[in-house]
Amino acid sequence: MAKTMLSNLAAIAQNTASSNIRMIDIDELHPSSGNFFEVRNIPEFASTILGQGGVKDNLLVTPLESGGYEIISGHRRTAAVRYLLDNGKAISRLLPCLVQSYDNDADKQLDLILCNVATRQISDQELWRSYEELDSLLKERKEAGEKFGSIRDYLAGLLHVSAAQVSKMQNVTHNAIAPVKEAVANGDISIHTANEIAKLPEQQQEELAAGDLSEVKPKEVRKKKVATSSNFSEDTAEHFNNQKLEEQVTSTEAIAQEESSSANSNLSIELDPREAALLSMTLTGYLSECKESESVKDELRGIIKKLDTAVTF
Repeated sequence: MAKTMLSNLAAIAQNTASSNIRMIDIDELHPSSGNFFEVRNIPEFASTILGQGGVKDNLLVTPLESGGYEIISGHRRTAAVRYLLDNGKAISRLLPCLVQSYDNDADKQLDLILCNVATRQISDQELWRSYEELDSLLKERKEAGEKFGSIRDYLAGLLHVSAAQVSKMQNVTHNAIAPVKEAVANGDISIHTANEIAKLPEQQQEELAAGDLSEVKPKEVRKKKVATSSNFSEDTAEHFNNQKLEEQVTSTEAIAQEESSSANSNLSIELDPREAALLSMTLTGYLSECKESESVKDELRGIIKKLDTAVTF
């Protein structure tokens, strides 16, 4: 059975009397190659640690085959203590660490992400990377039979964001071109901006990507999207509406073939009078508000006329 995703988050908070808690010299602690979270604002953070008399929260580490320990959670705390020592401050070199062994790299990376997301304010760049890695991991576990419901909702809980924010990232994943995704990963644009760009046709995304994406603003993208919508050619709009009408009539035909026992009408199919009347009213209402070309309206009127001849009460 797969390990519980939040198991180590609870373990880190346990009492320091645990046999897995050790005081480890800072020189034995090494950064994880899988850490993509920025180690920032160290001088300010170091002042906080010095003021509280040292590191009070356990780091999460795992033994290295080459000796020493790999840091899973605690890169900033380690960097802050190193900063204080380098500046001659009276601070202990020994840091409290929860020592955890892992069966595979996936579980180790999972803990690295969850611990960092749970204990710090992360940037959009870090959120995007966390989302990508967790999304891939969850899909693998779901395929392996692990049950946790909707991936979107589960991701929202793990990342401490709303389901709407996860939906934005999913939209970028599925609809944005590669340069847009890379811009989010590099921290050049926000997830919000990338989500707006992902709503545009691919050609317009490429036009934006040909310039400086870091200068693109969501408001400008929305204006571009509105302009695109209003610039549809009449032929394109007519084709779209004809396709919708064809789908509606096809749906009615299917219902008629399964349920109708009425006599033949002027239509090429047998329609149930009730369904024909409902479809006629629906199309009549659409016609009254439709702003399409006269050819589209004429086709609508013709269909409505045929439907009306099929109605006999």
